[in-house]
Amino acid sequence: MPSRYRLRYIFRPLITILAKGLSKIGMTPNIATIGMLCFAFLSFISLSFYRNLLIFSILVFTTGIMDGCDGAIARLTQKSSKFGSFFDSVMDRISEFLIFLGLIIYNWNNYLWNYIDMKLIIFMSYLISFMISYCRARAEVFFKGDFDIGLMARSERLFYIFITMLLAYFYGFTAEFLFIYMLLVICTYLFRARKISNQIKKVEN
Repeated sequence: MPSRYRLRYIFRPLITILAKGLSKIGMTPNIATIGMLCFAFLSFISLSFYRNLLIFSILVFTTGIMDGCDGAIARLTQKSSKFGSFFDSVMDRISEFLIFLGLIIYNWNNYLWNYIDMKLIIFMSYLISFMISYCRARAEVFFKGDFDIGLMARSERLFYIFITMLLAYFYGFTAEFLFIYMLLVICTYLFRARKISNQIKKVEN
């Protein structure tokens, strides 16, 4: 059963309005997905080349909004398809890779508390974030239903990066925010994996 507390419910009115406007000008779900990837790429550029956390944060937020728009456009125009779902999933993974690659380059010579290499923290964060999505995808192969469970799903991960890097632009503490992110995604992965494992054991028994 999917978690009830999701940011997509909060932003649904905004995404619906945007989706209606974009569909009226002829934007298809797949083009919206490509647009989402473009914003993720721009976020990578803004951080790795220009080292601007403010622009990076805004672009990450826009990436999250566009990520919701493709599905909303598909529902509004009744153009949902298996290929579209597959394409969206693949582009989601690439977009997260670009965002984390930008964070790694930005923090290349940084250390948490002058001891822990930030490259390791960010790499672990990306790996576990990927595993959170992978667990859901594999579970939905075995079972019918939505396994979007746990705190840090994709929308929440992007929103956390947006908020914390925006704060870091003004107040600092980039390393500390990213360390907390790593802890949160680890907890989410363990929770989701445990729930799915229990579901599998129930079926097998």
